[in-house]
Amino acid sequence: MKKLSLLAISALAIAISAIMIQFQNGNPSVETITFFPLNDAVKFKSASTSLTLFQDKKNNQHLVDWRVHSSLDREAYLRQDMGLLFVNGVLQKKFAKWEQDTADLSQEERITYRESAKYDAILFHYAELHGDGDRITSAQKMSDDMIYVIDSPFSPLQSFTIAKSNQEKEWKRVLDQSVRNRLELSLKHAENTFRFKVSDYLSIPLDTIRRYEDQPFTGFTKQETANILGKLWEGLYKYYYLGIKKSDGTTIDPIGSTMPLILIAKDKSHLLVVTQTNTRESIILKQRL
Repeated sequence: MKKLSLLAISALAIAISAIMIQFQNGNPSVETITFFPLNDAVKFKSASTSLTLFQDKKNNQHLVDWRVHSSLDREAYLRQDMGLLFVNGVLQKKFAKWEQDTADLSQEERITYRESAKYDAILFHYAELHGDGDRITSAQKMSDDMIYVIDSPFSPLQSFTIAKSNQEKEWKRVLDQSVRNRLELSLKHAENTFRFKVSDYLSIPLDTIRRYEDQPFTGFTKQETANILGKLWEGLYKYYYLGIKKSDGTTIDPIGSTMPLILIAKDKSHLLVVTQTNTRESIILKQRL
C-alpha cells in the first residue's frame, strides 16, 4: 500500500521508516482511514457539507454552524467522515467521526471568529466493506462548502457564497487575495527549504480537490485519479489530521497550519503535500504514484 511519508532533506529512507513506525505502532487505539480497492458496486446516496452564519454575535465574535451528513446505499463494516475547516487559509477546526455497521453519519460543529473571513470546509466520506472471505473493499466521496463572512464595524454582519453587490465583490477580492498570499508564501518557503522546483508540479489547493471526482488529474485516467485520491486522504488522516511530525521529532496538532497544497509531479512519479505549521515550519509529505 502506498502511503504519504515525511520528505527529509537527508536520510530519506530512515525518515520515512521512522514516521511509518510511529503512526502504525505509536497510536494503535486510534481509528484510521485505510485505502482498499474501490468497490464500484457501492455508492454514496448523499454526501453534504454546509456552512451557515448565525446572525447573533457572542462575546463580539460571530458564529458559523458546520453540518455534515453522508449516506451509503448499504450498511458498511466501518463508516467514517473526516472534516477539515479552514478560515482564511488556516486550519481552524477538524473532526473525524466513525461508526461500525451503519450506512449514515451526521455531525455538527460550531466555530467562532472575530473578523471577516473566508471559510472552506472539505470532507472525505469513507466506507470500509468486508465481503466473502478476506476480501476488503472501500467506497469514498468528497463534499465541500465555502462562505465569506463580513464582520466589520462599518457594515452589518452578513455572509455570501456568490458575490453580487459591489461591497461583496470587494470583500471577496480582499479575502481571496489574503488566502492566495498565505499559500504562496507557504509554497515558496517549502521550495527554498527542500530545494525542489514548483515549476515541475501541478499545484492544487486542497479546497479545490473535489473537482477531481469528476475530472481526472492531467495524464491520469479517472480510475487512477480515484485511487490517488483515496491514498491521499489516507495519508492526510495519518500524517496531518492526527498530528504533524516536525523536523525535531516532536508531533504537533495541525490546528493553525496552512491549507495543504497538493503538488502533482508532471512526470507522474509522485505527489507532494505542502503545509506550514503554526510556528512557520515547512512540512512536506510525499506519495509515490
